[in-house]
Formats: sequence, structure tokens, C-alpha cells
Amino acid sequence: MVLACTLGASTGLFAGTASADVEVVCNAYYCNSTKGKNGTIERVDALRGDLIMDTTGFFEVFLPDGSKRTGPTNRERNHLFYINKTFKSGLICLRYFERIKPGVFQEQGKAACTSIPID
Repeated sequence: MVLACTLGASTGLFAGTASADVEVVCNAYYCNSTKGKNGTIERVDALRGDLIMDTTGFFEVFLPDGSKRTGPTNRERNHLFYINKTFKSGLICLRYFERIKPGVFQEQGKAACTSIPID
């Protein structure tokens, strides 16, 4: 699945479903596209929007069990996080941290969260 995302200056969250097993939630900076079925989460695709396209930073995914996955610090348009875990309920939240200077990162936008079950 290729997710194209052009994001405006709005700070609110909005959601749209690409298919029966993908939930997409975006903020003004990036999109969280979570693929799964019922409580099983296969992967999260983090996709940068125009506001952070030319920045260096990293994405983090926060899972309902309290664990997190951290992506590489880079300028890539998207990053796939393979989760392959089952949860009864909860949120899958994506956050982006921009490098301001060496060793200093600042979160951009509010967390974009999808909910379990995805169906």
C-alpha cells in the first residue's frame, strides 16, 4: 500500500480508512497508518507530511503494553515499524521528534493515535 499524504496547517486530528484492515490518523506533520485485524497489529507506517519533509528526526511508536519502538534518525519520507503483536484494546500512538541541533530533539505535533481493534 502506498500512502500519499499532503498535510495542511491544521492542528486537529482527522482519520480515514484506506481499507478494512488499515486505520489512518494524521496531524499537521505526519500520518500514522496502522495495519492489522481485530487486536493483531501487523505494522505501523509513519509518513512525513510537507511541514517536516526537509527535517532530520525520528519517529517513535507507543504500544498499549507500554513498550515503544524507535525508528532511525534520518530524513526519509516514511518508516515501517513491524509490530506483529496482539492486544485486547488500546491505542497505537506515533510521535515525531525533530533534531534541532546535535543531541537536542523537539517533538513536532501531537501524537497521532489509531485504536484497537482495527476492523
